[in-house]
Amino acid sequence: MEQEITIVATITSSASAVHLVEAALIQVEREVQGEPGCKQYALYRNNEQPNQFVMLERWASREALEEHGKGEPFLRFMKAIDGLADLSVTTLTKVS
Repeated sequence: MEQEITIVATITSSASAVHLVEAALIQVEREVQGEPGCKQYALYRNNEQPNQFVMLERWASREALEEHGKGEPFLRFMKAIDGLADLSVTTLTKVS
């Protein structure tokens, strides 16, 4: 049985581009939620750093996550934030 994968993606925008980055994040959130294997794809803003966003993701399997990474919504998002924000990704699997 495949193990569910959880992703914590932290997106830190430059101050001047925060509205552009936020718009791109909202769009990708809506588009990705219907992808096969997507159990959660939810956007949050850091209360202490308003130019930092966190996307919490849960994927049914590593394969579903890999397909997401090749999908048009994610690729379009990455192009939209190129040079405007930094992306840090932490991949987690549940213990027991």
